[in-house]
Amino acid sequence: MEDFDICIIGAGPGGTAAAVEASSLGARVAVIEKDEVGGICLNKGCIPTKAFLKSALLYEELKRSDEFGISCKDISYDLSHIKRRAKEVVNVLKGQLGSSLKARKIDFIKGKAAFVDNKHIVVGEKKINARSFIVATGSSPKGLDSLAVDNKRIFCSEGILEIEKMPKDITIIGAGAIGCEFASFFSAFGVKVTLVEMLESILPNEDRDISSRLEGIFKKKGIEVLTGDSSLNTRTIKSEVILISVGRSANVKDIGLENAGVIVKDGRLSVNEYLETDSPGIFAIGDCIGKYNLAHMASAQGRVAARNALGGKTAMDYTIVPMCVYSIPEVASVGLNAIEAENKGYELRSSRLHFAGLGRAQTEGAAEGFIKLVADKKSGAVLGAQILGHYASELIGLVSIAIRRRLKIEDVAEITQAHPTFCEGIQEAALNLSRQVR
Repeated sequence: MEDFDICIIGAGPGGTAAAVEASSLGARVAVIEKDEVGGICLNKGCIPTKAFLKSALLYEELKRSDEFGISCKDISYDLSHIKRRAKEVVNVLKGQLGSSLKARKIDFIKGKAAFVDNKHIVVGEKKINARSFIVATGSSPKGLDSLAVDNKRIFCSEGILEIEKMPKDITIIGAGAIGCEFASFFSAFGVKVTLVEMLESILPNEDRDISSRLEGIFKKKGIEVLTGDSSLNTRTIKSEVILISVGRSANVKDIGLENAGVIVKDGRLSVNEYLETDSPGIFAIGDCIGKYNLAHMASAQGRVAARNALGGKTAMDYTIVPMCVYSIPEVASVGLNAIEAENKGYELRSSRLHFAGLGRAQTEGAAEGFIKLVADKKSGAVLGAQILGHYASELIGLVSIAIRRRLKIEDVAEITQAHPTFCEGIQEAALNLSRQVR
C-alpha cells in the first residue's frame, strides 16, 4: 500500500492545479487519471477547439484580404492538417504538463480509481491510502434520447474533432458556448449551419444585448438561427451532420463514492464553501460539482481545495468568474450585467463603447462589437462588464482585476492605456461612465 498526504482523482485543469498547489506546500501528492494528463480540456476540449477556431479565423481573414491590399486567390484549406496541428499543440502542452508534475515529484498513476472507504482507493491492483482526497473527475457531454451519438453522422463536442471530412451542412443543437464556437468554425469554411436553441436566445446566460448582436452577426454570415423552439423533432433533421451540444453531466458514477460516504445529489457532488463533501477529508472540484463548468474555475477551486485539504480554511470566492465564448467574434463577461445589478438593488449607470470607435479595431478590420461597463452610481464601484468583439477573452481580465481590487470607475478611467490598442476601449468606456457617476 502506498501512502500520500493528498490523492487527487482526475488530472484535468482542476486536478493538476490542486496537485501543484499541494506539492508547493510540501505535501506528498498522487494524481490518478484513467485517460490522459490534462483531462478533457487539454485533450478534447478547450485547447484543440481553440486551435480549430484559429484556423477558421485566419481563413475568414484571408477571404477578405483584398480589404488590406493583399491578393489571396484560390485559397483553400486542409481539414486533416487543421486536425494535425491541433493535436501537435495538445501534445506540446501535454508534454510540458507531464514534465511539470514530474519535476515537482508528484506521482502520476494511470488507471481508474475507486473508493474502498473514506481513506483508501484502489487503482487496478494497487491500493492507496491518503489523509485527504480531491475528486476532480470532470464531466461528459449530455446526449439526447432521440439522437444516439454514433460519431459518423451524429456527434458530441468531443467526437466532432475527429470528423473525417467537412460536411456540406450541419445542424447544431444547443447554442451555448460550445454550439456557438462550432457554428463559427463550420460557417467560416462554407458549411451551411443551422443553430438550434430551445430557449429564447443564443448564449441564454449572457447579457441580452450581447446575445442579440451575436445572433445578428451569425445571420449575416448565413448561419440559420432557430430559437425558442422546444418542440424540435430531431428525427426530421436532414443535415449531413448533427452536433449535439446541450450541456455536460458530472462524472460521478462507478468510482465508489458510496463506499466513502460521499453523497451524489441531482447528479453531482455537493460541497460546502470550503469545497469539502459530506465525508470529512474528501473534497471535490470542477465540473463534477456543477457550479461552473469552466477550466479556469476548476483550477481556482483546485488551489483552494488543496490548501483546505492540508488544514487550511479558505472559502471559495465565486464573485469574479469570467465567462468566455471563443466564437467569431468572441464574447466575454464578468461580474454583474445591468439587469443583475438592478435585481440586487444597485442604482447603476452603464456605458457602451463601440469597437468602431477604436483606431486599432479599424486598422485590423475588426470593428464589429462593443464593450459595456456597469458601475454603482452611489459608490462608483465597477460591478461588471460584457464584451463582444475581437480579443474579448483577453480584455475581460482588466475588468476582473478592477472588480477584485474594488476599483472605482474613475480609477479605471485614469489608467492610461497604450494607443492604438483594444485595451483603450476599456479606458474609454470607463471615462464615459465616470462622467455619469460623479
